[in-house]
Amino acid sequence: MTQSTNKQEFRRIWLFLLITFTMTFAWTIGLIWPRVLGRDAATLSQEETLINTALTAVLMFFPAIGVLITRLITREGFKNSMLRLNLKGNVRYYLIGWFGPFVLTVIGAVLYYLIFPSEFTLTTYHSQMAMQPLPPAIFWTMQAVLMLVAPLLNLVTCFGEEWGWRGYLLPKVASRMKFLPTVLVTGLIWGVWHAPIIAAGHNYGMDYPGYPWWGIIAMCIFCIVGGTLFSYITLKTQSCWPAVLAHGMMNGTASIGVIFLADPMAYDRFVGPVPTGIIGAAAYVVVAVWIVWKMRSEGK
Repeated sequence: MTQSTNKQEFRRIWLFLLITFTMTFAWTIGLIWPRVLGRDAATLSQEETLINTALTAVLMFFPAIGVLITRLITREGFKNSMLRLNLKGNVRYYLIGWFGPFVLTVIGAVLYYLIFPSEFTLTTYHSQMAMQPLPPAIFWTMQAVLMLVAPLLNLVTCFGEEWGWRGYLLPKVASRMKFLPTVLVTGLIWGVWHAPIIAAGHNYGMDYPGYPWWGIIAMCIFCIVGGTLFSYITLKTQSCWPAVLAHGMMNGTASIGVIFLADPMAYDRFVGPVPTGIIGAAAYVVVAVWIVWKMRSEGK
């Protein structure tokens, strides 16, 4: 890569980050913060909760919009856009993306309840079942189907993020660094991007010591760990789609362990059983370490 090309690529990276972060912070500070800061989530009406969820979902499209604008402004084009499926010889990475996060999330939840057995109860599950007019077998079959198709249900919104982080930022950073520093840099950027919505209570709430900084730090760590898996399957396939599926499955099944909590409204989200907690993310950490070791053994 020539020096002029290298500078051009750096300009593209910074322009992409500037556009994406500006849109994200402006949207969150202008539309989400005024609705939630200083308020207890329990006091929000169902309508307010739905509106906040929709406003937060819009944020997921900003990285893709950042890619689109950057490619158009810099006349980069779309030749190397990481949008090809590249299925030949790569089906296993698609399967990892589709099912991997579900398995890792379940392992983390099981580990959490093994460490904290007093936190496990069937009361919440039974109360939910009491509101369902379906037999348990049918109910759980429907839940299983929903989990299996979670990547498809979340396809559009997760593409909004993944085309930016894994489809654009990752290959540009990976062309300059080895795998470990690449996932550290891109994961940290991905985590910091979440900062304004973490401050709005996303993932960790607002009632904890060190708010919002400990939440932002915890999110950065999780993004580095989870981003290692996403980056691995992206680089192996040279396509952002396996990461889109993985992100969709992770989002769709992240709260699966919550329905067995003794108090679903009062648990330490920094611990588990959700994967953004240190125990809930234990399986993700193990896989991330293994991936880094594997890539180093391949000289990457």
